[in-house]
Amino acid sequence: MSVNRRNIAALLIGVICLVASNVAPAQESFPARPVRIVIPYSPGSVADVFARIIAQNMAAQWNGSIVVESKSGANGSIAAEEVARAAPDGYTWLLVTTFFTSSPALDAKLRWDPLRDFAPVGQICRAPNFFVVPVSLPVKNVAEYVALAKAKPGTLNYSHPGKGSTGHLGFELFKRLADIDVTAIGYRGYPQMVPDIASGLITSTFLSANQALAQVQTGTIRIIGAINDGRSKYFPEVPTLAEQGFAEAQVTPWFGVVVPAGTPQPIVDRIAQALEKALATPDVQQKLDIAGCEPKAAAAKQFADIIKADVALWAKVVREAGITAD
Repeated sequence: MSVNRRNIAALLIGVICLVASNVAPAQESFPARPVRIVIPYSPGSVADVFARIIAQNMAAQWNGSIVVESKSGANGSIAAEEVARAAPDGYTWLLVTTFFTSSPALDAKLRWDPLRDFAPVGQICRAPNFFVVPVSLPVKNVAEYVALAKAKPGTLNYSHPGKGSTGHLGFELFKRLADIDVTAIGYRGYPQMVPDIASGLITSTFLSANQALAQVQTGTIRIIGAINDGRSKYFPEVPTLAEQGFAEAQVTPWFGVVVPAGTPQPIVDRIAQALEKALATPDVQQKLDIAGCEPKAAAAKQFADIIKADVALWAKVVREAGITAD
């Protein structure tokens, strides 16, 4: 080896050692400043509530600060794109749910990718949803709903809080399985949608446990099925759609945390460990439960598999339902 080559090799080794010596302490001291968790919905939304519950516990573990920041708009894409472009240092997180896995099939110009641009940290909880109808609709179970829809094709409707939501794609999946013609009515969110289902203007929709409970107590709606993979403790008497003949209609919404791709694995692991510890805390479990989300931890690898499976599921639903990408 020539002198120049030896000098270059020595220089490269020195640079590598210097970088390694700087990275290791940074990872060991993480977090050394406030962390930001970006929420793709408005303040006060269920996503915002869930984020604040875990952020409070995790910040206390680190004796630090986690700032919850809302970045709503474009069906979650504004928040997702911002986090995807953030420095991969562990200080910017994204709270994700159904939009994260349905967006690739619905937006032809999407500038972020859930599999390429993010590293999964872990799942927080699952939010059971329920198939509801107004009490004025003369059906008491899914079979009767399907029979009515087939007897009067195109006259029933369903509402959803936005394109790509579980309420949208989940119902489209059910429509395909039941082979029925039901018109989709999109809303800007649940606050605008729920009064219309209660009044009977909308003849069906999917609601979360808390939303359904409030309307059941006022006597305005009837729950005819659970769209989850098992009966929910919130309404244990309500049979699942699978129990009523639609085994493939299992689409429980979940919430989780991801960080930008390229975030050092030791930092991802540190965040994941703190999240797992928070979810094992009775106080956090109780708060999530009260908010209508069943605590359901899933480690990074398992969460990555859930994300991949849902990306494939929603792509299939969008394709088979003939939903056009924006």
